[in-house]
Amino acid sequence: MNDMLWLQPPAQWAAYWMIFDIDRTGKGSGRSKLRFTPLLLAGAVAIWPVAPATAETLMDAVEAAYGHNPTLVAQRYRQKSTNETYVQTRAQYGPTVSLNATGSYSYSKLRSQEFDDNQGQLSLSVRQPVYSGGRLRGALAEARATVRSSEEVLRRVEGEVIRDVIIVYAAVLRDRQRLEVARENVAALRSQMDERRAKRRVRDVTITDVAQADARLAAGEAQLASSEAQLAISHGEYLRVVGFEPGDLAPLPELPGLPVSIDEAFTVADDENANLTSARYSEEATRANIAEQRGGQRPTATISAQAGKAGQLSPFDRRNYRTEATAQITITQPLFQGGTIRSRIRQAQDQNKTAQAIVDGERRQALQDVVIAWNQLGSSRIAVVSGARQVEAAQIAFAGMQREERFGLRSTIEVLNAEQELAGAQLTLLGNRYQEYVARAALLLAMGRLDARTVNSAIPARDPEAEFKKVRWLGISPTEPVAMLLDRVGSASPYTKPKPDLRGQNQPKPTGQPAMPPQPGRNYTDQPMVPIAQSELVPSDKLPAIVGDYGTPPPRGDGPQ
Repeated sequence: MNDMLWLQPPAQWAAYWMIFDIDRTGKGSGRSKLRFTPLLLAGAVAIWPVAPATAETLMDAVEAAYGHNPTLVAQRYRQKSTNETYVQTRAQYGPTVSLNATGSYSYSKLRSQEFDDNQGQLSLSVRQPVYSGGRLRGALAEARATVRSSEEVLRRVEGEVIRDVIIVYAAVLRDRQRLEVARENVAALRSQMDERRAKRRVRDVTITDVAQADARLAAGEAQLASSEAQLAISHGEYLRVVGFEPGDLAPLPELPGLPVSIDEAFTVADDENANLTSARYSEEATRANIAEQRGGQRPTATISAQAGKAGQLSPFDRRNYRTEATAQITITQPLFQGGTIRSRIRQAQDQNKTAQAIVDGERRQALQDVVIAWNQLGSSRIAVVSGARQVEAAQIAFAGMQREERFGLRSTIEVLNAEQELAGAQLTLLGNRYQEYVARAALLLAMGRLDARTVNSAIPARDPEAEFKKVRWLGISPTEPVAMLLDRVGSASPYTKPKPDLRGQNQPKPTGQPAMPPQPGRNYTDQPMVPIAQSELVPSDKLPAIVGDYGTPPPRGDGPQ
């Protein structure tokens, strides 16, 4: 083979590898038949440099859940079905046209006389409401408010799904890091166990020291098994929410839109909290229902017409069929119904007062959600900073304990306790990081500002109002706008103004809330844990700034230290 071939890239020279077809007698086949070796080609593909896979980001997970999460998809279709109730209510203003065909046969007998007859009729009927006294006007306004309320429910469900994506994404990152800490813990404890067994052989430690190390190792192995199980559970939760197994996850990004003060969070929640806004639209629907029930006291007017052919079916002769046509206008004024209409009006008013109380309850709940998320976020931020300080100090203490044990200044149990405190501090810090990030999402959700575009602005927005506008006027007839205008004459308005307290004016808000601590830097939230076995001795003049000042060491004497 040409020596220059070996200077080519591996995939190129591997493609030139060929073999000869050998005759079964052991001789050459007379002409060399060259063919590529599939195995060698596969090997060439395998060793060809592959671009590194891109880590999966939180934006990718949000995009997948936004498009395919079953809870969110089901709520979207539920919203679309609610849109159709408006179309069905609006269609009551239009005409109804029906084609009727009937056939009849009659037979009678009186003594010896028999009579039979058959008749057929084909007719077209048209019915057009002219005036409903405001009933349809109120029903249409109620349907519109119900649509808006369901749009807010959809927005809330979207926010909750995005919050769940953030939770499971952060949980997988946390549990993977916790599993590494648990493995490092077991490795360090196993090293401690081996060291004490070796010392036991030379009678440097007692059997009690070996037993203490063995007990801690057994506890560490149980903790490792629990961490593995928890990671598997988190993977399953990720699959349930996002739709696929988590891969190599990128670090958590920043979440925009956090308030600078709790008063700002209260103001935003009062205006944008989805549950509160949905309750306000539901209250608006009950006000429209009052107007609808008041319309039952007013007259209604309907125009109807019918035209068709009627005659004998058998024997059939179309010339003997007669043409029939009727038209009429019907005006109905209720006079007495045993108090039913008045009862329905009172019932609608009571339902409106119930809705008003629900609005007030939802407002209080929204403010409480803000208080909970605000304080959880504040305490988590403090815990992250303090936890990082605890880890740094525990590493210094553990490394020092190991050194001091060699000189007989520390016992075995003291070293094991220091190692256990270091592992626990690392696990606690990872949990605090998780809680701090999840609290950010909870605060945005309580304010009403958590959606898919909060995390990934590149996701095309699905506007439920645009979906409603697609079907709002489908199938409208020319007579419907006219009937809508006539129905406004003398009818009760379904758009009465709500009471001032429904807008949150002069309502008390929680006071005495603590200020939000500053957000921890990336060195607190993203820095990986230092393996326990790699904890190093730190001289006093090189202590990390995070652990503070331990004071000046005492001066050395003349004797040995």
